[in-house]
Amino acid sequence: MPENGPVAKRERGKESAGDMVRSLGLVLAIVVVVFLFAQPPGRDEKELRVVDPSGDVKAFSQVAPAVPVPGSLPGWRSNVSEYSGEGNVLRVGYVTPKGEYAEYDATTAPTPKYLRDLVGDVPQDGTVDVGGVTWRQYRKGDAISLARDVAGALVVLGSKRDSASLEELRVLAASLTG
Repeated sequence: MPENGPVAKRERGKESAGDMVRSLGLVLAIVVVVFLFAQPPGRDEKELRVVDPSGDVKAFSQVAPAVPVPGSLPGWRSNVSEYSGEGNVLRVGYVTPKGEYAEYDATTAPTPKYLRDLVGDVPQDGTVDVGGVTWRQYRKGDAISLARDVAGALVVLGSKRDSASLEELRVLAASLTG
């Protein structure tokens, strides 16, 4: 029979396999709890902020009525819309149905720097015809841009930050009205 006196400490290094299994089980339980609480929500995709560019497009068109502006683009979602009366600059960005980014930029005060800021420091890479209208094409890596002068303004589709394909830029160009 054991005596009711103080329990003698076991010597270090004399732990049993059961002690190790209990310790490992405790650590594993903590890891499982942390793992379960650290899971991201069901969707890891950020919600797209959709904006209505119609006010900015209307303001730009009042100053430059002869410059074509984006029209209806079913399935395309506008996530950027900026109009600046200084230099009369309109920028509208879209997420295409394929999830790529395409941009419309126009200014009534075009400068070489404005174009260079949008397409990069690259030379013209031929032309593209869209519905009988000729656009200058620029390429920087995978980014494609189309540009044309209209009624003293410069219209640029795509920029060096775009990921839209040439076909998607053609759809954007075909939507232009005005």
